[in-house]
Amino acid sequence: MTARQKIALPIILATAFFVISGKNIAAQVNEGPANQNSTVNNESSSNANDESYERAIIKNVASSEDEIPNGGQQKQRYTIEYLSGPLKGLIRTLSSDIDSNPYNIKPVQGDKVVILLQPNPEGGEQLAFLEGFDRLGAMIWLVILFIFVLVILAGWQGFKVAFSIILSVALIGWVLIPSFLKGMDPVPVAIVLSVVLTSLSCVLSMGWNKKSWITIVGTLCGVLTAYFISVAFSNWAHLGGLSTEEDRMFFGKNSALDPRGLMFAGIIIAAMGVVEDVAVSIASGVVEIRKANPKLNIKKLFHSGMVIGRDHMGAMANTLIFAYVGASLSTLLLYNQFGGSWLKFLNFDIVSDEILRSLSGTIGLVLTVPMTAILAAMACIKLPDVPVEIEQVQTETDDSQQTHY
Repeated sequence: MTARQKIALPIILATAFFVISGKNIAAQVNEGPANQNSTVNNESSSNANDESYERAIIKNVASSEDEIPNGGQQKQRYTIEYLSGPLKGLIRTLSSDIDSNPYNIKPVQGDKVVILLQPNPEGGEQLAFLEGFDRLGAMIWLVILFIFVLVILAGWQGFKVAFSIILSVALIGWVLIPSFLKGMDPVPVAIVLSVVLTSLSCVLSMGWNKKSWITIVGTLCGVLTAYFISVAFSNWAHLGGLSTEEDRMFFGKNSALDPRGLMFAGIIIAAMGVVEDVAVSIASGVVEIRKANPKLNIKKLFHSGMVIGRDHMGAMANTLIFAYVGASLSTLLLYNQFGGSWLKFLNFDIVSDEILRSLSGTIGLVLTVPMTAILAAMACIKLPDVPVEIEQVQTETDDSQQTHY
């Protein structure tokens, strides 16, 4: 077995483990029950007293008019076949009020859906709710396409990048979130995790060398800058980390947890990706410039790093800002539709929260450029000079070219 195969084998096994784990997690996705229900025989399930999520396929769709005091109301009746869980292979019927469907779910024959099974408080048959479409297959194939494109265009390097992303997401889901739910402060966990994730990404893509640790230190400096700025301005703006309905619902049920800590941890994780991109560009560029011209001093190397950083900084700053704006388009449309006051709009918690996230992350990104540039310049001065033999060969080659000319 070659050295490359020895490295590839554990990576492939770990990737397979994460894919299998992802399938099991995705099969239990929780989206909240819609206004759609049916009854399921209590004897068919060994977990009738437990809430569970199961996959099913729509076999048939039919409409009917039910008599109610205020007039007839159209209902949609679905014949479904369970694809997972203790009811796998069984066929059941559930119905929904079309006009009161909060999620606008309109599956047709052949669609795969997620069903929530709940115990009936009155006893007897188990209740079933149509949660939404089963998106597991689409998400898995999207991940496969993502990895395929990376491998086709970048080969082994692309596979290592894909693996680092999968492992990074797994660490966030299995380290950051569980630690926060256990009552730990998410900020130091997010900072340590950002160092680990950056190290993982750099080592897999570039190996362990000066470019890697320059990138790691530069990324950490930028992330900490974004964090301290967000803390200062969140205190000034009196932001409490409860900008969305989901935040208020979660922390209402978990009053012992700190919503501001989760907000800061989110800023750290969000800023890490773009800051690392700028840091690795500067570190790689300065190291290669130093190798090409060993006579450059710290001042000239720093200037080269700043040029690289400024060219890269504009595009990445736009990327970060537009990413947050794109996520808030529905809020912007809602404001425009109702023609509210800009003063009121800018003081909404969700708007101020997004402004804080985007601008603090962008400031951290901008300040990463000089910090990484000076760090790379100082580190590169210690690189060994080009061997004399190579310089002599280069001189002889230049002389021969001039003579020939």
